[in-house]
Amino acid sequence: MTEADFLVVGAGMGGLAAGAAAAADGRKVTLLEAAHVVGGCSSSYRRKGHVFESGATTLIGFDAHQPLARLERLLDIAIPRQPLQPSMTVRLNGRTVIRHQDRQAWIGEVSEQFGHATGQRRFWELAYRVSDAVWRLSERNHFFPPVRPADYLQLVRNDPRDLPTLRFAFRSVADVMADHGLTSPEFRAFVDEQLLISAQAGAADTPFLFGAPALTYPNSTNYYVPGGLLRMAETVRDAITVRGGQVSVKHLVDSVRQKGTRWHVRCTNGTEFMARQVVLNIPIWNVPEITEPRVARWMRTQADRYERAWGAFTMGIVTDDPYPTDLTLHQQIHPDTPLPVTRSTSVFVSFSMRGDTLRTPDGTRVLAVSTHTPTEPWFDLDPAEYDRRKAEVAASVLDTLRKSLPGFDRARILHMFPATPSTWENWVYRYKGRVGGIPQTMGRALWDWTPSETPFPGLFLCGDTVYPGQGIPGVTLGGLHVYLRAKRQL
Repeated sequence: MTEADFLVVGAGMGGLAAGAAAAADGRKVTLLEAAHVVGGCSSSYRRKGHVFESGATTLIGFDAHQPLARLERLLDIAIPRQPLQPSMTVRLNGRTVIRHQDRQAWIGEVSEQFGHATGQRRFWELAYRVSDAVWRLSERNHFFPPVRPADYLQLVRNDPRDLPTLRFAFRSVADVMADHGLTSPEFRAFVDEQLLISAQAGAADTPFLFGAPALTYPNSTNYYVPGGLLRMAETVRDAITVRGGQVSVKHLVDSVRQKGTRWHVRCTNGTEFMARQVVLNIPIWNVPEITEPRVARWMRTQADRYERAWGAFTMGIVTDDPYPTDLTLHQQIHPDTPLPVTRSTSVFVSFSMRGDTLRTPDGTRVLAVSTHTPTEPWFDLDPAEYDRRKAEVAASVLDTLRKSLPGFDRARILHMFPATPSTWENWVYRYKGRVGGIPQTMGRALWDWTPSETPFPGLFLCGDTVYPGQGIPGVTLGGLHVYLRAKRQL
């Protein structure tokens, strides 16, 4: 039996941020990770001598009021990274749309591509204002959504100039687009797919309060981590261990039970821990199966509210390097027709940076390819049908890349590893392979998100299925804030 003061289950970026905040505060910290490396969905893996990203992931969060900058200051570290400009290229219906970081350059680009320059300017300038306010509000409001009377009192300390922004919690992105006369079907398709990357829903379903930061994240500084995103997670892990914390991989937790004023945590490898406070940095759907009945009942009521969530079909590909020198590292491609099985209408590709010998030592390039898929088509299949579906989607993705990704039609594929939600369930232990968090919906009230503080003293939640939601910045912010909740309980 190992004694811990502050124990975190799951060493993705949310759990690492929570553990880092506790370690920086002098707590005795233990992190338990089921996989063989830290990072969760924001990680990397080595295969055939190359380093692949877990998914096609962009990286922001280091600008003013953003959480990764706050995490670096807290730990006095510098996460290795290189800025990317432009942030992304979108290819749809023969158009090549460059997602410039510069705000005015982007307004010029989107106006040229889709027309209605006056409406575009007003729409994007409003999106910038709302996005900036959301980052400020998220940084300042440590105890949101409120669960105690004191939490409501904290809200009155906000800058009154930011409060009008909250009205956009009740208006969809599609509503605001219509207000500005932006009704073109092509622009709507562009916006829907941009939102799906980070909000997990389209313009009609996403409140503008969340849609504005989702649409404008390419206008934040986007980064590339040489060697893969795992280096970012390992940098945070090392900052925890140098402060006396313990980070253990290959520790799959199968039981969390309260014993008196402490929590007993057991792993499948037989190790056991007692901790004063526990943070579960795992999807809300995974929690009931490992908690005692009274806790599981409450957790299940939370999980049952969110039965709609996406999975991902991903492909790690290694090719030679026939690509144009000016090709941006992140590419979103709209295929001519929806992909089979997944019915997806966009494919996202992230390249390794040319010359990144930490990821590929022989001058080749590594591509992380990802597309959304419902999870249901990938479970309860006989092996032959599962393999047939996986091969069918992979062939369609390759066909899309050959048609629309410059240079790919001349590329020689050296290695290719497709993965489905079933793979993700086995790999990162997420229920039904659900990744990316819970889709934003107009029916999901801002104050009705599952909070990180549970009704059970000493037990907390973190990650992409509780507030503030998905993405590396979202889960990092949630990890920083959950520790403040835990500290307050002390």
